[in-house]
Amino acid sequence: MNRKQRRALASAAEVHTVAGAKQQIEQAIALHQQGQLGAAEALYRQILRQNPQQVDALHFLGVLAAQRHDNEGAVKLISQALALNPHYADAYNNLGNVLAAMARFDEAATAYHRTIELAPSNLSAHCNLGIMLRRSGQFQAAVAVCQQALALNPKLAEVQLNLGKALVALERYEEAVVAHYEAIHLRPSYASAYRSLGMLLYRLDRKEEAIDLFQRWLEQAPDQPVARHMLAAHSGQDAPTRAEDAYVQEVFDGMADGFDAHLHRLNYRAPEWIVQEIAMMLGAPSRSLKVLDAGCGTGLCGPLLRPYAHHLCGVDLSPRMVAHARTRGSYDELVVAELTAFLIDRPAAYDLIVSADTLIYFGDLQPVLAAATAALRPTGWLAFTVERSEGEAREAFRLDRSGRYQHTEAYLRQELDRAALAIKTLKTVDLRLEGGQPVVGYLVLAQRPGMASVTVPAKQA
Repeated sequence: MNRKQRRALASAAEVHTVAGAKQQIEQAIALHQQGQLGAAEALYRQILRQNPQQVDALHFLGVLAAQRHDNEGAVKLISQALALNPHYADAYNNLGNVLAAMARFDEAATAYHRTIELAPSNLSAHCNLGIMLRRSGQFQAAVAVCQQALALNPKLAEVQLNLGKALVALERYEEAVVAHYEAIHLRPSYASAYRSLGMLLYRLDRKEEAIDLFQRWLEQAPDQPVARHMLAAHSGQDAPTRAEDAYVQEVFDGMADGFDAHLHRLNYRAPEWIVQEIAMMLGAPSRSLKVLDAGCGTGLCGPLLRPYAHHLCGVDLSPRMVAHARTRGSYDELVVAELTAFLIDRPAAYDLIVSADTLIYFGDLQPVLAAATAALRPTGWLAFTVERSEGEAREAFRLDRSGRYQHTEAYLRQELDRAALAIKTLKTVDLRLEGGQPVVGYLVLAQRPGMASVTVPAKQA
């Protein structure tokens, strides 16, 4: 065989190898798209054993890792793909998605910027970049990016909603209302847009417009718990004595990703007030108590309570909130459950129960306070905050147009006495800001008697 023939044979072999590799990657992607993650992963890894620099295999194996919640592994794999091909726009977009899921918003924004540089018409990157800029507080830039996306396609409901939220942050309220309505016009069943616009109308004190909005939402979705609750809050009709589980879970699952940043902007202080009062009453922490964070949310109280606890449990109704709390590493135990039922199942279990801004979703406090008493050990402590009912307040509690309940001091004293809890502290505090004004609430610290018997409440049907 002469040199020319050897070259031709080598060239043919190379073409065959490339064609085989292309067929393998196409097969792996097809398996991936069909949801056969195990088979897809095995084939991606086989391809990479044959060629560790196969860019598509690295990229999509990273995407698969993210689907399995291995975000660190996903970032590593996708970054390896980008090191080999710095012009891979889709890989930058997926890298941004993973970084966003890790709350690394600035890095995610950088990845989306790079996607747009490489593929200016990539609508997904424009949408995602706008969300990241808003979440990282770059509201003016978020507005600009949303407007660029809408110039490419004016019928993007998600972008209209993100634009509306960014405009709210810039206090450009009328423009924000228009953007929200446009999002709903484009997608009449868009729950997130209804929720966001409802809160905006509440802030603007446009009560009748809010009532009309929630009625329209219920027409679209008759069983929608948020629409039902907020219509009751604004109209005053058919108000429940506590927020239903479905309402609480939907609202807080939807808020989970940006919750901490949101509370920071509102100068949220309830955990701080509670722990200060605990320190004054219980003295220096010694990691000796069994502590429950009742309504733990994303776990803001966890690091503050950890010095007091040899065992710290958090319970919340929102799975996504609990997932964020888990990343803090402060808790020994985290449970997704309804609070009253959880307490009933834990008789005489805790030395300290803390509930920061959770009982604002309970109007009638009797069942939950009775359950808390039974869940405390003798001489155990209950610390919580609620919002103060303003004005003449003929009612013991009322459902405010915010969707939260407010309580009178007289009612708190009555129910704490009824639950056999001795009040040690009951004072007014500023819990957070809303519309630039302080939300006034009550901080309560109460103690279960030493040896007196307490009737364990029956489970509610």
